[in-house]
Amino acid sequence: MEVSQLTDTGQIRSSNQDQVGVFYNQAEQALLLLCDGMGGHNAGDVASEMALYAVGHAWEESPKTDTEAVQTWLEDNIVSANDRVLQASKKYNDLSGMGTTIVGIAIIEGKGIVAHVGDSRAYCYDGEALKPLTRDHSFVQELLDMNMITPSEAQNHPQKNIVTQTVGVSEDIKVDISVFALEAQTMLLLCSDGLTDMLTDDDIGQIIASDEDVNQAAQALIAAANQAGGRDNISVVLARIEGGDVS
Repeated sequence: MEVSQLTDTGQIRSSNQDQVGVFYNQAEQALLLLCDGMGGHNAGDVASEMALYAVGHAWEESPKTDTEAVQTWLEDNIVSANDRVLQASKKYNDLSGMGTTIVGIAIIEGKGIVAHVGDSRAYCYDGEALKPLTRDHSFVQELLDMNMITPSEAQNHPQKNIVTQTVGVSEDIKVDISVFALEAQTMLLLCSDGLTDMLTDDDIGQIIASDEDVNQAAQALIAAANQAGGRDNISVVLARIEGGDVS
C-alpha cells in the first residue's frame, strides 16, 4: 500500500487543529486515521490529538485480524477515546467544550472497515468515480435525508458546519461502521471538511484521477482547496491499495 498523509493550516486559520496518522497492528494491518478538532484556545488540537493517538496506539497493540472482531474493536476504542476526551474537557477549564471528529479505515483481509463520528469523510476511487463511504453526522445531512434541500444547496448552506455527533462532547455517541470490498489499485481518501467545503466530489475525483503519484495527488488536493479559499484546516490521508493488500 502506498500512502500519503498531509495536513495544512489553510489560508484563514492561525492554527491547525487537524491530526492525521497511519498505524499498524501486531499483524502489520494498516489503520488510516484522521481527526478534525474543535474548541477555543487551541483546545480542538488537544481533542484531535488525544483521540487520534488513543485509537492509533491501541491499534498498534492489537492482535485483531478478522473483520468482525475489528468492527467491534473500532467501535469500542472510539467510544473509549470519547470518554477520555470528555473527562479531560470536564477536568480542565481551558479545555472545556473541546471535541473532535474521527474517521478511519482499517485494511483487513481484502476488505476496508470504515468507522466515523462527525463530518470528516472517507471515499474510495475505483478508477472511474469517487464514491462516498461515510455520511456526515451533520444538520445539513439531516436536511438532505428529509429531502428539504438539494445537494447543490447543501454545498453552500449557511449551517453546513453544524455537527450532530462529536467525539468528546457527550457521553453518548454513535459510531457508524461499514465494510466494503477492496480491489487492487483502489484509492482510499480520508479528509476533513476543510477539503470538502472547498471542493466538490467531482473536483476531488478529477484531481485523484489526474496524478498516479499518491504524494503528488495529496499535495494537489491541498493546493486546490487553498486556491479555492482555504477557509479551514485541510487534511488528507490518501492510499493506493496494492495487489498484496487484497489477497
